[in-house]
Amino acid sequence: MDIKVPLLKQSDGRPSASFTMVFLAFNVCLLWLFLSIIEGLGPIKVRAFDSGQAMAFLAPLLGLYFGRRYTDPKTALSNEVADQKDPEPAKSE
Repeated sequence: MDIKVPLLKQSDGRPSASFTMVFLAFNVCLLWLFLSIIEGLGPIKVRAFDSGQAMAFLAPLLGLYFGRRYTDPKTALSNEVADQKDPEPAKSE
């Protein structure tokens, strides 16, 4: 069973799970901040915004995203270098 998950695209045009998670987490924290400013929405009360809890929520996701962004170019470069060093062997009969 193959489940398709909609992913947001990075600036290079490729879909990215880490970017999608960071985008959603940031918007959740932003919504929490706005709702805590107005102290809720109708009968729903929202607890006060805590920057420590928000950063504990965002920090691992941001680490994942920026770690991926930092290693992707290096991996692509090392794959290109490996392809140039090891050409396909000649077929012998």
